[in-house]
Amino acid sequence: MHFKPKVQQPQLAIDYIRTNLEVLAKDIHPMDQIVFHRKTGEMVYSALANKAMLGQQLQNSLNNTSSQLDLEKTSSLAKDNRIKSLDEIIIELGHDPKDAKGIKALMKKKEDDIATLKKQLKLPITRHPQTIEVVQEKAEEDMMDLLMKINQRLNETE
Repeated sequence: MHFKPKVQQPQLAIDYIRTNLEVLAKDIHPMDQIVFHRKTGEMVYSALANKAMLGQQLQNSLNNTSSQLDLEKTSSLAKDNRIKSLDEIIIELGHDPKDAKGIKALMKKKEDDIATLKKQLKLPITRHPQTIEVVQEKAEEDMMDLLMKINQRLNETE
């Protein structure tokens, strides 16, 4: 930016007009041009790296959300199946709360359901205490790989 006076003897800020200063590339020293291009490349690289890391973080969040949704669906389906089977047992044996056979059948069904759920539901990796550290390390490694690829591409374009 350059300020050009509007009047012959400017005294206040409103006496100036802002103009753009244009300089031809041939008038700039080659070393200054190299520094300018290097800094511009660094700014572009920084913006690309930030966007790439944000994209990777969003992808990880999406994957975690997807696995949690699958877990919720499985849990909901298991609960529905359990309710149906318990309803069948109650209808089969009657609904007398003092009936020992009915209580034993319900307890056996409950134990079977728990065992089945433990087999069917493999908790996502994020449930393990060390998983957060492993996921962070993996994300950092992925980010570094991505940054190295971007850096390599920038070096190739220079």
